[in-house]
Amino acid sequence: MSHFESLFRKSLENTGTEAEQQELMELIARSQHDEELLQLLDEVIAATADEKAMSDQRAGEILAIILHAKTKSRTTNRFVNMRWWAAAASVLLLAGAAWYFMHRPTVSTPKGMPALAMQDIRPVSRSAVLTFDDGSEVVLDSLQHGNIHNNTGAVIHLGQGTLAYTGNKNTTTAYNTLSTPRGKLFHLVLPDGSEVWLNAASSLRYPVSFNNKERVVELSGEAYFEVKQAATHPFRVKTSEGNEIRVLGTGFNVNAYTNETAVTTTLLHGSIQVVSARQQLMLKPGQQAAVANAAISLQPADTSQVVAWKEGMFQFDNTGIQQVMNQLERWYDIKVIYENGVPDIRFGGKMERDLDLRSILRILEISNVHYRLEERKLIITQ
Repeated sequence: MSHFESLFRKSLENTGTEAEQQELMELIARSQHDEELLQLLDEVIAATADEKAMSDQRAGEILAIILHAKTKSRTTNRFVNMRWWAAAASVLLLAGAAWYFMHRPTVSTPKGMPALAMQDIRPVSRSAVLTFDDGSEVVLDSLQHGNIHNNTGAVIHLGQGTLAYTGNKNTTTAYNTLSTPRGKLFHLVLPDGSEVWLNAASSLRYPVSFNNKERVVELSGEAYFEVKQAATHPFRVKTSEGNEIRVLGTGFNVNAYTNETAVTTTLLHGSIQVVSARQQLMLKPGQQAAVANAAISLQPADTSQVVAWKEGMFQFDNTGIQQVMNQLERWYDIKVIYENGVPDIRFGGKMERDLDLRSILRILEISNVHYRLEERKLIITQ
């Protein structure tokens, strides 16, 4: 057993001296033992997995270790490490949170509204709406798996969370649009075999068959593309205000949500060209282009963070609260309102996206982000 683990277990068992407790706090605050501490927390949580709940006393002790040590190094700009708060939330969920709710910040709730109504707000389930060329629509959840009848001659197959088109040169020239509402994801296989993963609140307009020299699709929202290489049939993704991405065969992510400050394109592998009304710029793998007011800026990107949504994760790296809340809006189908302006709080770390909203809000609470929830409106009050 390492010295750090010995201090940790003595703290949980209340057998350590005051000097040992102080040493433990100092070691945690310096973050030199982060991985070991997370492993120890996992072991403690796993040890109680077969019980209905961890004892309130044990939950309080673990939470105190995280909160007291990790808040010591907080800066004026308030950086919130979500990895640690997610660990704290896991403890709270196991414990039933009795200890924490006796000591938590006061959070107001509208009259007549159950205090834990937020637990009913669940994240993603796979669904989408398919709009045909004639404007008619079908909700894909309402259909059985199998081929979808259409008037264009295209073969469209619906599977589990996937819509796939089979190329057919005799297909009538027509366009379909696949749209995901808030809190929904979907996977699309285009007629040429290229694959698209649509994030929540996004849509893609595309031909039911690629019979022209170019393969052109139109994106609103966010999507990850794996494009089949075809040198004689370049692939283009059009976004807002005349911006587009030109590609031969590659993997890249495009974020073109209208409430973000720029349209960002991140290249994972291959080669693409980002085009605006004023500039053209080639990207290399690991680079991200941001287009705002027709100007293109280029910077290195953490590709794992960019496509974390596709892997079922929230992942942030010194990310402002407004960008974080934009993601929560799209994932939980809520509206975020800043009652007294946008607070200067930044988030880092990652956690799974299958948490209910109650768990996310607990992380905000223990990070001293004050809010109130009114139906599906999350009002940030600080």
